Amino acid sequence: MEKVQKLPTFAWILVISFIVLPLVRIGVGYLPFHYLMENMTILVGLLLYILAYRTYKFARNPIILFIGITYFYASLLGILHTMTYKGMNLIPGITSDFPTQYWIARRFIETIGVLLATIIGKKEISPLRLHVSFGLITAILIAAISLGIFPSCYIDGSGLTPFKKISEYVILVISAITLVRLKRQIPNLGASYAKSLAGAILVGMVAEFCFTLYSSVYDTFNVIGHLLYFASNGLIAVFVINESLDKPYGTIFEEVYQRSIRDRLTGLFNRHGLEEMAGTVFKRAARIPSGFTLLFMDIDNFKRVNDLYGHPEGDLALIEFGKLLRESFREYDMIARVGGDEFVVLLEDMETPASSEVPESRLMSAVEGWAKGNPRRLVLGLTIGRAYRAKGDHASLDDMIAEADAELLRKKGSKTG
Repeated sequence: MEKVQKLPTFAWILVISFIVLPLVRIGVGYLPFHYLMENMTILVGLLLYILAYRTYKFARNPIILFIGITYFYASLLGILHTMTYKGMNLIPGITSDFPTQYWIARRFIETIGVLLATIIGKKEISPLRLHVSFGLITAILIAAISLGIFPSCYIDGSGLTPFKKISEYVILVISAITLVRLKRQIPNLGASYAKSLAGAILVGMVAEFCFTLYSSVYDTFNVIGHLLYFASNGLIAVFVINESLDKPYGTIFEEVYQRSIRDRLTGLFNRHGLEEMAGTVFKRAARIPSGFTLLFMDIDNFKRVNDLYGHPEGDLALIEFGKLLRESFREYDMIARVGGDEFVVLLEDMETPASSEVPESRLMSAVEGWAKGNPRRLVLGLTIGRAYRAKGDHASLDDMIAEADAELLRKKGSKTG
């Protein structure tokens, strides 16, 4: 089951910024606010790219790499948008049309890039080819704007042009298509991760709608739009952090942990895993009283299989016996291999010592059929020792193993005697 994660630190920074930045706007005016807002958004985009690119060899998620490279080139256009903004006076002869054109170019790069990322899914992609493709498209857009070929987006004195408004609505449609496409990526991303990306896209769509309403580059709708756009970028960054760091590294650590508690050959718990799981079960039983039965078992004549047919055949026999154990006991019973041919099963919710007789009988019948069904298993048998703790009695794994082992040795002795 997918866990719902707590809000990451980055998201808290995002929330706080969304509260503080409007105060900056009121205190220092629009131009410093816009400069700060854009630089923070550009920084987020560049960090998003670095994170996605550098972790790709671990995450192996083309969607994240595609989004990261998309936002790298969008950030380059964002830098030009900021430098040419009205009032910055960094480049002579610049009108309000230039930053608006760079803005539209930037948003087309972002929205189309994210859409393509949802289409590509898990297909392998070349980072170099992506860089070349996005770099070429970005260069063409910059050249078109610089040479006056790109359609006008804002005219001083009259406001937004029809092209600018239509472009914003086209961007909204592209974003809506991306949301639909995201449903198909749930198997690749996971439901909660897909929802977080969908939330970022929705916030971006609201921002886009605000950018269709302003009449002046210093308009209130422009302020709201920039705030929501920053929030959308930040939420995408949170999504990339989860996908490129939390998920893959969580998987790696989970695999390492499972290897530490599982027997390499049979996949059952090893001694360490049994001790760890049993400790948790016994602690729970202290709150909710439960009876326990521990079965300690040893495969009879196992050494003869190794001697007659070799250790690979002995390993195969252990694997087969592990499968018999899984089939004979309940899914939540703890089954472990604690020695060469020694196994332990810890059963919860045992009302009496006789409660384990049914699964024990089922296992003995399975072992008998297993031995008869393969000439190389005919020499094998099974001896089981049992230890029981009633509800409320002190249960210690070591004590129960020692008690069950003592009974097993008595039974072994009677067989040889």
